[in-house]
Amino acid sequence: MMMIQEAAILKAQAQFDEMVDVIRQASGTNDSLDQVERTLWNRLLAVGRVMLQGAVAGYGTGDLGPTVEHGGRTVRRLESLHERRYVSVFGELTIPRTVYGTRETQRHEVVPLDALLNLPEGDFSYLLQEWDQVFCVQNSYAKSCQTVERVLGIGQSVRSLEQMNVSMAEDAESFRAGQPAPASDEEGSILVLTADGKGVPMRREYPQDRPTSGVRRKKGEKANKKRMTHLQQWLER
Repeated sequence: MMMIQEAAILKAQAQFDEMVDVIRQASGTNDSLDQVERTLWNRLLAVGRVMLQGAVAGYGTGDLGPTVEHGGRTVRRLESLHERRYVSVFGELTIPRTVYGTRETQRHEVVPLDALLNLPEGDFSYLLQEWDQVFCVQNSYAKSCQTVERVLGIGQSVRSLEQMNVSMAEDAESFRAGQPAPASDEEGSILVLTADGKGVPMRREYPQDRPTSGVRRKKGEKANKKRMTHLQQWLER
């Protein structure tokens, strides 16, 4: 694995040297500074991905020998390495791992490298999840996907961001429960919202919008002009 790591480092070094050449040749290409900046950013992401792959190679595959003890019984090392998809902020990596279990087709009971690297349950790195959710707090899932793809070149689905949000929210309750209670004299005031649910009168702005006499009401339509506000409708859900 050290040879694989060194190969990755050498590849990253070659890519970095190419970046240096970009800087040296920038003044002769008549490229604008933003074009040089964009080129450097894309090359930095590529170098980061190769270096991260090299870092993973330095950990090995997690091979602990022919067998390991797990849950009070012995499980054996499966013959083939099992690759895992890992999406970092630099791009997508493939991580080969030694796994332990009963058979290839059954659930892998022990994956030492996953535990050693503290890999997430899903494909997306914790750092990428953190950045994703920073955007999701401010914008819709779809808009956040577009923003991340534009900055990092990483395509993600709306569904993946939704599932990511749900997974991260599972720890919110235990985190809140572990926080110390605030001093009584430092607590803020409580805001209470009430609604009578009776609605408000709806006035028509233009004469042509007024209904003509003799028009029958549709099924379920009320005789008065009141309608529930959006807030009242939301509170009654």
